[in-house]
Amino acid sequence: MIGEVYSDIRAVAVSLSEERQLTIRYYLDREPTDFDWESLEVVATNLSAQIGTDKIAHVELECEFSDLPVGKLDFMDGVVYSRREYDMPQ
Repeated sequence: MIGEVYSDIRAVAVSLSEERQLTIRYYLDREPTDFDWESLEVVATNLSAQIGTDKIAHVELECEFSDLPVGKLDFMDGVVYSRREYDMPQ
């Protein structure tokens, strides 16, 4: 997945339901484009292959713009990537 992370992605959140539905959500700092959806498809394909169809029956993809602070985003079951959005104190 690390190869699919680029500067417009603020965070990537995931969840896995009891019905074995994996949801992967990109939070972007702009409106989604076709490139974002294609990247999300690559991530979904790689995760599905690694985890296996015995654990995942369906994959739901979500890609959305949000300017909320990272701490206010819905990370569902967990976050697998979060961009640093603060400056280090000097």
